[in-house]
Amino acid sequence: MMNRLLILLAGCLFCFSCASRTDGFKVKMHLGNAPDCEVFVSERVPNPTRWYVDTLELKDGELVYTGKVDYPRLVSFVLKKGEDDFMGSFSIFLDNSEVDIRGDFNDLKNLTISGSKANDEFVAIEKNGQKVMKEYGRIGYERSQAFKDNRALYDSLTVPYQQAYDKVVEYLLALPGYARSEVAPYFVSEYIHADNIPLMEKALSAFDASLADNAYLASCREKLEKEKRVQPGTPAYDFTLEDIEGNVYKLSDFRGKYVLLEFSASWCGWCKLEIPFLETVYNNTKGKDFVMFTINLDDERGKWEQDVKQHNLPWKVISDLRAFESPVARNYNVSGIPMIYLIDPDGKIKEKGLRREEMIAYINGLFD
Repeated sequence: MMNRLLILLAGCLFCFSCASRTDGFKVKMHLGNAPDCEVFVSERVPNPTRWYVDTLELKDGELVYTGKVDYPRLVSFVLKKGEDDFMGSFSIFLDNSEVDIRGDFNDLKNLTISGSKANDEFVAIEKNGQKVMKEYGRIGYERSQAFKDNRALYDSLTVPYQQAYDKVVEYLLALPGYARSEVAPYFVSEYIHADNIPLMEKALSAFDASLADNAYLASCREKLEKEKRVQPGTPAYDFTLEDIEGNVYKLSDFRGKYVLLEFSASWCGWCKLEIPFLETVYNNTKGKDFVMFTINLDDERGKWEQDVKQHNLPWKVISDLRAFESPVARNYNVSGIPMIYLIDPDGKIKEKGLRREEMIAYINGLFD
């Protein structure tokens, strides 16, 4: 009896050592009916420096990929025949395990992936949360499409959209083993937004200290701290920028006035949709202690100048031509545009994220 227990225990330890390799990962891929092609490896990680981190060769439907990750992360395998001939892709949550991937090249959505506890957890989270995640995505897409030309539909979807989002968050925060999970941080970084400071703080505080160095969580903490620096009531970053004629404008020179800052770029279609509403604000505030600037986030002077001349805005368009790497964009935590800030006469942020009719009503209310 004792010998049987020892053999069983040894077998369990052997299986565990195979499933979790401290010296790195080994991915073995077996795809039936696959042509010889290249497989590009792309990592879904915070602040990536390269689109593809590795290029592999699939020959006779097989390849072996080895390496080491310092934390589990989502990885996509993109199959191509040459640079432009896309042939399909699939993703796994990669950890330092021996991973076996099997299936048919013509059915990459239904591959069998075994050997990785992290990937098993990732698949389970997506499967169990599929209903709430899909509903959130569906309403979000419909709402974004309606924003352009069907404001009534957009408004009607606001409450359902928030309710769908709340269900996703509730599901994620209740995941079994959330505190020590190395997969949950990815979903937190994808679904929980730093501009909801209390919610992000709640999500981060529930993780165990052992995950302090997880890059997904580190990215969330960084975004959270940036967001805290641009909350209403905090001092606005004082910048100095020029218009296309070389005239210099410094934010602090306009103390005593409200200052509206719209971050935009020549290529931003959504920004152009905001122009009629900004023009209404401009006309409504003529003769009042109110100044407007569009901060252009192009990186080429020709595009900036062409955009200024094409739209001929009655307020100044200023830039340092450093796009999202501009100290202004960084200090105002601008990652997407249009983004609109309102600075109060004391040089503090009054409001952020203003848009369209709500923006007009809010600014009109300042002078009632």
